[in-house]
Amino acid sequence: MKKYFLMTTMAVFVMFTACNSGSSKGSSDTLANAPSTEMIATNEQHAEMNVGGSCDMCKDRIEKVAGGIEGVTLASYNLENEKLHFHFDGTKTNVEAVSKALASAGHDTDKDKAPDDVYNSLPGCCKYREL
Repeated sequence: MKKYFLMTTMAVFVMFTACNSGSSKGSSDTLANAPSTEMIATNEQHAEMNVGGSCDMCKDRIEKVAGGIEGVTLASYNLENEKLHFHFDGTKTNVEAVSKALASAGHDTDKDKAPDDVYNSLPGCCKYREL
């Protein structure tokens, strides 16, 4: 039993030493090459918009479409109040682009209405206009 305990302790020690051996050098290199947080914070914007939706499938679709736009860093849809809250890099996209993308996926927004043919192709549970 002592033999296994000693071997386990040695293995943990070796792994710990190996993992930490390059961490101070690696972390300083990583920090030196990382973009400054000021640059990221300067371009990040927050927005909220009304988006039509009625079920969890809608929620998933809305978050996927909005989150898939280049520059959008966070997309969270609240099904109860039908609002999308999102964060985005203002140098890469804007509120209008997000609104147009959602409308083209079948969801009306404050700014854009989804084309009827796209809306009609949504599953039955997603027909938020009819509720």
